[in-house]
Amino acid sequence: MTDPLRDLFRYHTWATLTLLDYCASLPPERLDETAPGTMGTIRETFGHLIAADAGYQARMRDDATLRIPDAASRPLVELRTLFVERSRGWESVLDELERYDPAIAAHDDFPEIPHARNLLLTQALHHGNDHRTHICTVLGAHGLEPPWTDAWALWAEAPS
Repeated sequence: MTDPLRDLFRYHTWATLTLLDYCASLPPERLDETAPGTMGTIRETFGHLIAADAGYQARMRDDATLRIPDAASRPLVELRTLFVERSRGWESVLDELERYDPAIAAHDDFPEIPHARNLLLTQALHHGNDHRTHICTVLGAHGLEPPWTDAWALWAEAPS
C-alpha cells in the first residue's frame, strides 16, 4: 500500500507533465491563446503554475534558491526541466515531512500563519489543479481536445 499524500503529489507531477508535453507539441502561436475566465495565455499560466509550485516548496524548505524568476517568459521545455527538478524536491519533503514546520509572515491583509506545512502542501496540489483546468479550458475554447489528465487517467496508465 502506498502513502496517499505521495500519490497525490505523484498525480500532480504526472498531470502537469502530461499537459505540458501536449502543449509543447503545439505550434508556438497556440501557446499565446487564452479564454474568458482563465488567468491568461497557456504560456503565462504554465509559467505561473510552475513558479508558484517552486515558491511553495521554497517556503516549505526555507530555501529561496528554489524559486523560479521570470517563469512566464521561459520556453516550455525549460519549465518542464525545472518542474521535474522541483518535483523531486517534493519527494524529499515527503520523505522527511515531520521535519518541516514553516511559518508564513503576515502580509497585506493576510495574517501570519505559523505551522503552515499542511497549508503549503494543500495549496501546491490545489493550485496546480486549478491552473491545469485553466489551460484545458483554453485548449477546448480553441477547438483542441486536451489530454486526459484526471486521476482516473493516471491510475488507468499506472495503477498505484
